Amino acid sequence: MKQDNGKRLPRFLLEHCNSVGQVLDLPDDLMHYASRVLRLRDGEVLRVWNGHGAEFKASVHYLSKKLAQVHIGEQLITTDTELNRSVHVLQALPESDKMDWVLEKCTELGVAGFHPVQAQRSVVKLEGERASKRQSHWERVVLAASLQSERVQLPKVESVKSLKTAFETIVETWPNAQVLWFTPQATNPLRQWAAEIVPNVTNAPLFICVGPEGGWSPEETALASEMGALPLNFSQRILRTETFAVACVAQLTALLNLEANQSERQK
Repeated sequence: MKQDNGKRLPRFLLEHCNSVGQVLDLPDDLMHYASRVLRLRDGEVLRVWNGHGAEFKASVHYLSKKLAQVHIGEQLITTDTELNRSVHVLQALPESDKMDWVLEKCTELGVAGFHPVQAQRSVVKLEGERASKRQSHWERVVLAASLQSERVQLPKVESVKSLKTAFETIVETWPNAQVLWFTPQATNPLRQWAAEIVPNVTNAPLFICVGPEGGWSPEETALASEMGALPLNFSQRILRTETFAVACVAQLTALLNLEANQSERQK
């Protein structure tokens, strides 16, 4: 594999790209983006990323006005931009387009997954087709942020669930996860908890639970306690829900040194 030292090439996501020599059709939206937005010419070079750690240099070829293919060339050496511990955001549904902000900025900061929940005090109510359409929109937001920030792994956006169902999914899928439940009533500050973690003991995923504009209800806090979530206090200030997740991920990254590589952590 060779390091790409040239100019920053356009980056496309094609999840089925996994080996040199493949020839893949461009979906209609990427065909339009390549030809009409980027105005790439026939044979021009771009990068193809599969969303799972592999990236290739490729060239685009137009077969007609409605069909284009990419020819996959050499595999590129990519810089690992992922955090050394998986961080997820369990976000109570906020108002208007605030969720877009949370998804975009937390993706840029390295979050591995998003878990939207319908909290008791969430003003927005999503279900059925409306929830499916909103999830598709959120996935596009995360993809755009991943491409822009040179992510190696594409974060996953889960479907909207109740808090109880989301907790059950976490326990089943990530049984060793540490779930951090942030509430002003908690007496243990985040900084103190982070300082007491024994280095290199665990790489268990971290889940940051972010409440809605009106905060978690007493019933939800009781449920979190029953499910083993750890109550923590983040700040003396009251933060907006869309501010909280971004600030918390950034602070956790600094406190736990989540951007250090393996050799740096062992020093």
